[in-house]
Amino acid sequence: MNMSSALNKPSNTSARPSGGVSWIQATLTLCSLHALQTHAEDTAGYRFESYKEGGGRINIETQSGLFEISPKSWLTLKADVVYDAISGASPTGSPPPSSITNWVTDANGNLPPGANSTSVPLSPMSDERWAGSLAATFSYKQHRFTPLISYGEEHDYRARGGAFNYSVDLFEKNTTLNVGYSHNSDEVLPNGFLHTQQPKDADDIIIGVNQLLGPKTVLTANISFGNARGYLNDQYKGVLFESTPQGDPLAPALEPEQRPGNRNKYIAFLSLTQDITPLNASVEGSYRFFHDTYDINAHTVELGWNQKLGKFLLISPFFRYYHQSQASFYVTQLPDYDTRPEFYSADYRLSQLETFTLGVSASIKLKEWFWLDVGYKRYVMDGLDGETSSTAYPKANIVSVGARLWF
Repeated sequence: MNMSSALNKPSNTSARPSGGVSWIQATLTLCSLHALQTHAEDTAGYRFESYKEGGGRINIETQSGLFEISPKSWLTLKADVVYDAISGASPTGSPPPSSITNWVTDANGNLPPGANSTSVPLSPMSDERWAGSLAATFSYKQHRFTPLISYGEEHDYRARGGAFNYSVDLFEKNTTLNVGYSHNSDEVLPNGFLHTQQPKDADDIIIGVNQLLGPKTVLTANISFGNARGYLNDQYKGVLFESTPQGDPLAPALEPEQRPGNRNKYIAFLSLTQDITPLNASVEGSYRFFHDTYDINAHTVELGWNQKLGKFLLISPFFRYYHQSQASFYVTQLPDYDTRPEFYSADYRLSQLETFTLGVSASIKLKEWFWLDVGYKRYVMDGLDGETSSTAYPKANIVSVGARLWF
């Protein structure tokens, strides 16, 4: 048979990391928090980040901006925008060609070109994304109310979202309670294996507390619940069947994955921040537990250090470890399309895996009203199931630079 028909698919022009949160949303959140963590005045910020996987895989360049003003003592307005430029290649879902045993040889007994490759097949991609959000915080005594709207678009995906957060300070501001709700109404547009537009909706609820345990110690704890429904497949990922729908035992082919149309997730998060005055530093440790109805259990541990050097420099090294079990329907390939299970996916991001992230960032005060931020991270993902090819898992370098100013 023709090897390209078995291993390749329509050009992949989108790549979204796993974990239930889009890359755009994660970038928006991180940009907002980073720009606001040291000041409460009117501020503007810009950030550039380059995420680059090895082996000619995904390369994402992100530019993001933030603007915040407080025209009244009881009102704060925030706006942010993100632009992504994406290129490179991503695994199709097929195992390495060398692991497929039923190739058809030509008249001379030769295998198709590339059939001996020990690396997972990749499909090229390119895309652009725009996303933004607007939020307003209304304060009344110890109460704060924050409605938010967001919108994001790329050539194969359209996202619309809204959220509302309420927080209240108690016990002379030693305790802050937070409750939040968000809803996303998205559209997955035809491309790849998807031929008709499909809806995707998600709701999330979070309840949390920030507790001052002492003059220099802060505890943060929250729990959240989320539900996603609709088209939850990755429209560019397939599963290799050794026998095609036509029942030809000598015609392996890549067919669209099939995930459940409903997914619940449950998350618990705990962090502790301790100021270390003699060292002019602080340390923060956190733990996050994740469980969903895909039967994925995930654990994230992070440790960070913030070291102030003199009056103008803050250095922040950190380490993060992540481990997850595989989804109940994860497979590397299937024998026969006609006897396939109800759900199946060969997306390596649903396999049993672990990731390591090691990095350092620096904030430099050039003026009282102007700071420069730089950072570097090394990201490594490894498979743990003993079946998925190690070539499916990426390694990446992440470099960022940004600036913040107050006025």
